[in-house]
Amino acid sequence: MSLGIVLFSVPLSASEIILEQVTLRRGMEGDTRQSGALDDPKTYSKNKVYREEKELAAQAGVEIDQFLDDYYAIGFRKESGANRAVHYMLFYNSISAPQCKREYLIQRVRHTKIYYRNRNIADKTVEYLVEVFKLNSYGHTKRADGHVQLHFLGDVQSRKTVVDIEVGCGEVRNVADELAWPFEQKILFKELQDYSNKPGLYDKVSFEFSRSYSFASEFDRNGHKVTLPDFLQ
Repeated sequence: MSLGIVLFSVPLSASEIILEQVTLRRGMEGDTRQSGALDDPKTYSKNKVYREEKELAAQAGVEIDQFLDDYYAIGFRKESGANRAVHYMLFYNSISAPQCKREYLIQRVRHTKIYYRNRNIADKTVEYLVEVFKLNSYGHTKRADGHVQLHFLGDVQSRKTVVDIEVGCGEVRNVADELAWPFEQKILFKELQDYSNKPGLYDKVSFEFSRSYSFASEFDRNGHKVTLPDFLQ
């Protein structure tokens, strides 16, 4: 399987939600609110997010320092042990909704993993995540949203992961349904529902307007294929 990158288009009707690419350097800083923390290599080790991402990337043979000024990092490596092969991907994005009257945005995620043996589906899992992001006075999220994949092939022939995301101005019934930020002011992000095999709050999200995008990966022992969202150009 040869490496390929395909761009996923988003309908123009979703333009009320603006998604922008963020370099890995700025994305990692955004999670710690340390402006300029990764401008000097001498300070890298002080950034917790950087240390964690560097360790994950290394498992796929990726030296994350080489990608800090890029918008994404992708890696693949064959392994001789039980893992057999490993796939890695990391990117960040910022989100803004100038027309949203609420002080927050809701994001819901559907995460699908499909495992193949002898070209047949051996197993399939679907999980659901719900998050809320605090907005500043300009309708912009106060921290970058990070997306990372680190997947091992294991004992299957190939595997595919599809992540479908919808983010927008709206509410989660009985949890976050007012105009004001519904949590402590110092909190910039809240995970309302961790990954679960039951939809739960996922089905309780109601959007006034939103934007959807997807990204995916598929790999076997010979290589991987990646589908990136359209804003990573």
